[in-house]
Amino acid sequence: MTTNMRASAREMRHMVGRYLHARSCPGYAVNAIRDAIMAAEAEGYDAVTLMEEIRDRYPVAATGFVFAKQDDGSVLLDGQGAPAPMLAPAFVDELSLALLTGAPAVRVRNVAHVDFLGALHEYAAIRGVAYATTELGDGAATFGVDAVEATPTEPAAGAAGPAMERILLEGYVLDADQFWRLFHESNEALTPDSELSRRHAGSQLYDEHGNLIGEVSEETYLHLRSETGGSSAAVLA
Repeated sequence: MTTNMRASAREMRHMVGRYLHARSCPGYAVNAIRDAIMAAEAEGYDAVTLMEEIRDRYPVAATGFVFAKQDDGSVLLDGQGAPAPMLAPAFVDELSLALLTGAPAVRVRNVAHVDFLGALHEYAAIRGVAYATTELGDGAATFGVDAVEATPTEPAAGAAGPAMERILLEGYVLDADQFWRLFHESNEALTPDSELSRRHAGSQLYDEHGNLIGEVSEETYLHLRSETGGSSAAVLA
């Protein structure tokens, strides 16, 4: 029997971000892809499952589109076969540019799991863009774009829209086995535990008596990992 659990927005942010790092997603893209995954999950798309399904694609897939202008003024974006979550931040950027230039539509092609791009309305709205899926096919879709009217957010909510406000109040409902599997895999992004690693906090290194020794350099980080056999490419907590 499947057992569900609730994970707070904070717990999900940590888990998804670390999972992307552990699976060698390009570091510059992790935060934006993480936020897109969390936004799509909040809108009801099973984004966490997709995040796991494409785990082998993170090191090699494109994070941007090949751009072309069409005769009718619309924009054509070629995703080069990359899965949609990796392209999501660039997709919303392209929607914003299309709105600024008056393009009547944005068309994408060669995007795996392209329907994911249709579940980013609040993620796009905080960037001033509203969009609608007008066509959806195998690896291709067409989107109409419009401006979002400024709508103030209640200070108590602190959310970009109703879906994320609900998540902040109620959390994400996930399969418990899936969450903990991804959680433990995501911890591969952390520095392995060792006597030396336990004596540093952030960039500061302490001796066994708690006395501050100095600032930790990148070379020290590599040393921490080499002592425990870890990969120097991993992310430190």
